Amino acid sequence: MTLLKQLLGEIKSDNRLDKLRQLCDQIIKEENKSTHKQLPKGPNIILALEVPGRTSKEIAFLTLERESEDIYLSVLYTLPILGDDKLKKQRVWEIKDHRPEKILNNHLKVYKYLRGE
Repeated sequence: MTLLKQLLGEIKSDNRLDKLRQLCDQIIKEENKSTHKQLPKGPNIILALEVPGRTSKEIAFLTLERESEDIYLSVLYTLPILGDDKLKKQRVWEIKDHRPEKILNNHLKVYKYLRGE
């Protein structure tokens, strides 16, 4: 049994979005050690993780965002280390699924790709 399946089994809610939010909250607790003050925030952002920037002069973040009932997005934002404090949306990956396990698996594939794993 994978860790993701184990965590899904521990969540008591029947609502898919609640399950996904609870899983993301657990991931955020684990990743909280290295969070940056400029983490993207918004009503549809479920999860935001720091990833390596494309250059040494920027910080990048990968977010999981809810677009609609069955469409989620993995979005790459960048922030220059010096100068402008505005996040810029660089790339979007669409995830068409409604199952929390599949949504997170697809998001983690993008996360691993951006980390070079």
